[in-house]
Amino acid sequence: MYALDFTKTHYNTLLNKLNISNDEQLFDLKKGTMIEAIVDYFNLSFQRVSVDITLHNCSITKYFLDDTGSEQFDRLLYNNSKLLINIANQKENYNVLPFLLLIPEEIKNSLFKLFLDKNITISKARTLTRSQTQAIFGLSDKDIIFFLRGRMWIRYFTPPKKLPNGKDKRFAGESAEELDALYQTYFPNGMWKDIESILGEVLDEKLNFSIIDNATFTKTFIPVFRGMIEILLIDVISPVDRDKIEGFTGYVLRKYFDQILLYTAKNLLNFIENRDKNAELFIKNFSDNVLIDATGKKTKKYAIVDSKQQTWNYVTILSILMQYKQAKLRIISQNNIISGVKEQLAQSNKNFLSEKNNEELQETKIDKIIKQVADSDLINFQNKNDSDLSQQKRHEELLSMRRTEENELYLIKNRIANTTIELARQQKKLRHESEAKIILNEQIEPLKETYQRIANALALVLTKR
Repeated sequence: MYALDFTKTHYNTLLNKLNISNDEQLFDLKKGTMIEAIVDYFNLSFQRVSVDITLHNCSITKYFLDDTGSEQFDRLLYNNSKLLINIANQKENYNVLPFLLLIPEEIKNSLFKLFLDKNITISKARTLTRSQTQAIFGLSDKDIIFFLRGRMWIRYFTPPKKLPNGKDKRFAGESAEELDALYQTYFPNGMWKDIESILGEVLDEKLNFSIIDNATFTKTFIPVFRGMIEILLIDVISPVDRDKIEGFTGYVLRKYFDQILLYTAKNLLNFIENRDKNAELFIKNFSDNVLIDATGKKTKKYAIVDSKQQTWNYVTILSILMQYKQAKLRIISQNNIISGVKEQLAQSNKNFLSEKNNEELQETKIDKIIKQVADSDLINFQNKNDSDLSQQKRHEELLSMRRTEENELYLIKNRIANTTIELARQQKKLRHESEAKIILNEQIEPLKETYQRIANALALVLTKR
């Protein structure tokens, strides 16, 4: 029940069940217990209330879950929490691993529907659902909620396995040879495309550089990437191999760790390029400085140093990014010019073929008329002594038609000539613009190489702890 729907009738029913509806003295004895019971009742549905009661009245103050202060929106959150409570009460049905819950797409959609029907964005719906889920499922800060591939996943934190001496700790005790065989079985063509298909979404959801700080990133990026890979693996591997998933996840993460971090570094550089303030603070945290706290403890920070031992900071990185961005925009503009010329060339070629076809048809038409004129001449010669005005008239009409169609053929040939000239002009322009693009690409190459060095250096420093 929504707390504000608790009426006097409900309260009187409660008093009657307790047999104190007419006993002021007994009511006073049980008043404190009743208040606690009512508060606890609404706490079961994650509603926070304060209660004031007398023998004849009950007053409930509802504390809204969202700071908007809107009862309508609070009721929406309450209805959503009921769905989540129902899921939590039967969560064993959603276990795909002891530490991983999978909420199917249709159930996840029913959670989001209440929000989306009120024109709340999908991003806000995820944030609100995540917040409610954390409370209702009793999740800790180390547990992770993912919204991936249309579904909702809850990954409970698990400490590393305690392994006997001699076991490979890199892969939770599984042998590298066995995991390599599994990898070849399930991913004969590699796994990067699968990782790349969701990595942007994972970064946006869990490691968003417009929000996250350095300490939180350092603490969470490994668990987030492990959880992401587990989700990818659970969709592919056979249930009989799921007991090896912890080691298999470590194997895949190690295999693609550098690529994942490089993608992440480039994601951060995109935020810097767009002048995001939080990303600016994030990247400024990397330096050669040594911090000394109030107790005198020293903390060494890490600088962004590339393969040529050049040190980069926010200002120098931003300068390269702006130059690289402008160069890329010039390439895009040049590509648009080339695409436009190609479209014109294709249209001109289409026109040329059409006119060549018209020329062929026109010549065939004229040939037929010439034959008809010849036949008419023959008839006139054979009947030259006879006066046949209709035949003479027909002969003149054919001559007139011939002149008309020959004039049309002349126009067609002119159009073909003009189109041929236009084709030659456009082909020349295409060569010119293509050569200009090659020059632009040559000019952008040093910037591209510098950008890549910065990204590689940033990927490396992101892993420093």
